Amino acid sequence: MTVLTSLAVLIAGMMAPAHAKPVTFAYQTPTLNSTLPLIVGVDFGFFAAEGLEVKTIFIRGGPTAIAALVGGDAVRAIAQGAPLTIISGMQPYMDYTLMGAKGITQVNDLKGKIVGVTGAGGIAEYAAVEGLAKKGLVRDRDYKILYGVGNSPARAQALEGGRIHASPFSFMERIELEQKGFPVLFDIGNVVSGFPFVVILSSKRKAETDPDGVTALLRGMKRGLDFLRTDREKVAAHIIKSNKFGDPTTIRKVVNQFSTVYSVGITKEDIEALFVAAHIEAEAKKLGGAEKFFTRSLLSKALGQNR
Repeated sequence: MTVLTSLAVLIAGMMAPAHAKPVTFAYQTPTLNSTLPLIVGVDFGFFAAEGLEVKTIFIRGGPTAIAALVGGDAVRAIAQGAPLTIISGMQPYMDYTLMGAKGITQVNDLKGKIVGVTGAGGIAEYAAVEGLAKKGLVRDRDYKILYGVGNSPARAQALEGGRIHASPFSFMERIELEQKGFPVLFDIGNVVSGFPFVVILSSKRKAETDPDGVTALLRGMKRGLDFLRTDREKVAAHIIKSNKFGDPTTIRKVVNQFSTVYSVGITKEDIEALFVAAHIEAEAKKLGGAEKFFTRSLLSKALGQNR
C-alpha cells in the first residue's frame, strides 16, 4: 500500500540524562499536520513531565526503516511478520479532500469521468472509491479510476491538463490547490468515518521490555492533545515564532483543522476497518484478529491514569 502520510513509530532511544527515559519517534512526512502532536508534546513539556526525553527523527523512505506508515500499511506490515505492534491511535480521520478539475463543481459532474490516484491498492484509491460510494457514485459504473498518475504535483498537473477530472489530496495540498482555483468536491474524512488514518506503532521488544515507558509516552501524548484542543492559539503562535512551517495564515488553518481531530483512542473495530482497507481480512483472522495487531493494555493503562 502506498505510503501517503506520517505515522510516528516508537523505537529504542538514544543517550539521555539519568533521570529521563530516552524515546525516539521516527516519522516520514515533515508537514505540520503530520508532526503537530509531536511538536506540542516536546515543545510544551508534556513528554518531559512524564519523565521522558523524546527525540524526533525524520526518516526518508520509511518502509525500509520500519517507520512512517499509514494505518493500512501498519497492519499489512505486521501481517507480513514485522516485529511491530499498534499501541494507540493518533488521527482517526482520513485526511483527504476530493478536488475537482476546473469546471467540475459537484460530485455528479464526475459521471463518465476519470478519477486519478497514485497507484493500485493504495490509501488514495481506497479514499476516493469509498468516499464516492458514500456519495452514490459506483466505480466502473459511474466513473473510472486511473492508476499511475503520480505524486501530488503530478496529479495537480493532470487536473490542470484535463487528463483526470478529480483526485484526493491532503489538507495541506487542498489549501494550495484552492488558492489556484481548483474546486473542493467534498471532504472524504467527513463521509468515510471509523477509519484510523494514522496510528502509533512500537517495536514489540520495546512494548514488552519497557511497558512503563510506552505508557508514559501515551499519557504525555494524550495530555499534549488535550492542551492543543483547548489552547490552539498558543500553539499556533509558538509554531509561527519558530518560522519552520510557512505563513501564519496557513499555520492557523492547520492548527484549527486538526486540533480537535487527533486522538490516541482506538478500538477493535477501528483495527478491523484497517484490515478491510488493506485487503487482509482473511489473513488477519488466521493470525488471531485485531488483538494480535494491537497491545491494548498499554493504552488502557495510559488512559486510566490521571496525573
